[in-house]
Amino acid sequence: MISKAQSIFEYSKAREIAYKALDYRSLRQDLIASNIANVDTPMYRPKDVNFEQVLAKKARELLDHIPNKKLELWKTNVRHIDPSAPKDDKSTIFYRDGHLARNDGNSVDLDVETSEMGKNSVMYQAIVGSLKKHGGIFSYAVESSRSL
Repeated sequence: MISKAQSIFEYSKAREIAYKALDYRSLRQDLIASNIANVDTPMYRPKDVNFEQVLAKKARELLDHIPNKKLELWKTNVRHIDPSAPKDDKSTIFYRDGHLARNDGNSVDLDVETSEMGKNSVMYQAIVGSLKKHGGIFSYAVESSRSL
């Protein structure tokens, strides 16, 4: 059972998604920094994290109040391979290999990494700003109710 104090501070379902997005953005910043640090390491391949689909799925579950509907696959013959959908409930770290490798096998492109780091930093700051604004609205509502 949820106490009254707990329900007061759970004033937005979007906060959970925003904090999870901050965690993923922080992880992505660390991966990009690691890529930049290894720009001269032979045979190094740059890493990145894919988390947008996970956050979109979580947002649909929390905000739309619609359970995640999946189409179940059907086996028409016992010799068919069991249909199993890939689990997409976690972010995945992958190698970003869209760039040509140098002679030493390293495929880190410093221009790409610095621009990705800048984009990620802007997104992180935008999420932090929206959380501050959201908290400010809540604080204003509480302060306004005190004067009544």
